Amino acid sequence: MGNIHRIFALRMANIAPHQGMDRAEFLLQHAMEIFMRLGIRSVNMADLASEIGVSKKTLYLHFKDKNDLIQRCMNAHCDQMEQVISEAENRQGNAIDSELAIIDFVHAVITKMHPSMLHDLRKYHPIAFDTINKREDEIILGAVERNIQRGQKEGLYRTDISAVLTARFLVAIGYEVKKCGERGTFQGKMTLSDLYVQSSLYHIRAISTEKGAKYLEIKLEKEKLFQ
Repeated sequence: MGNIHRIFALRMANIAPHQGMDRAEFLLQHAMEIFMRLGIRSVNMADLASEIGVSKKTLYLHFKDKNDLIQRCMNAHCDQMEQVISEAENRQGNAIDSELAIIDFVHAVITKMHPSMLHDLRKYHPIAFDTINKREDEIILGAVERNIQRGQKEGLYRTDISAVLTARFLVAIGYEVKKCGERGTFQGKMTLSDLYVQSSLYHIRAISTEKGAKYLEIKLEKEKLFQ
């Protein structure tokens, strides 16, 4: 999963601009990293400019206001997710390897995310919140359907389940996980990232054949994943 982590590091937390990077993309990368670290509500455009090391005027040359910046950050986040999924689907291994690579990436993102970020996004930037949810749903539905169909061909997932319906089940579970995070349902007992991992592994175990379940447990134990 080193490739997935390198993509994450490049696209989410890289401090130095690489050659040829568009100025707006550079600012988006840094703004996203700051929002992830500090939350959304507590950070204004002046704070962002100071953290990034540019003038406030520079930010306003590329973004109309904070709402515009956040909307574009969310779109960039979805672009990153699509890139990671594509990398995971094309890497060596099987359907479970691919799914675990995606889980690992999302787990890393959530672990770095400020506890108030989802709440801030929903309450103060509802358009961006709705936009990212709709696009994430489309991305996840397609990725999970493809993964299930692949796993069924590989004998790792049960063939008596509908890939389309099961993908929708997972999206529904994802919404519940987000709600738990916003409400602090398991605060002090389980982090949002741990809740996400448990729900994702529950999904794989629920659809796996005996062969798939055995492969998953050996993989988790051998590579000490999510421990």
